[in-house]
Amino acid sequence: MILVPSYVHFKEGKEKELYQEFQQIQPKLQCLIEEMAFYVHNKGHKFIITDLLSDAFEDARLGRVSTSHSEGRAVDIRTRDFPREFIKEFERYFENKYGHMGAVSKKTGKPNLVYWHDNGHGEHFHVQIKRG
Repeated sequence: MILVPSYVHFKEGKEKELYQEFQQIQPKLQCLIEEMAFYVHNKGHKFIITDLLSDAFEDARLGRVSTSHSEGRAVDIRTRDFPREFIKEFERYFENKYGHMGAVSKKTGKPNLVYWHDNGHGEHFHVQIKRG
């Protein structure tokens, strides 16, 4: 069982499910999430994971075009309480430091580790790592 640092929080009402899913995702992603959460915590914000693993049915329902969630290579992080400048800072910092780990975007054909968007369920960071 992997211990999750106290500054990693899970979406209200899905805490137990997301905690269990955290145990199953790729180890590289676990380490990256912990570093991201520490960064957010040190900047005075709360790091909340809203989604981790999925299946084909959920991917279809959410209109996902990638298998990164079902393969344990992606995490969604709530950003609604983050100031816009902090969102840009976070994205820039982690793309500069770990961009080489990002999965290839179907839109651009280039690696993209941190993608900030709203797929109809609220603005959030989608963080995805490449296979392997």
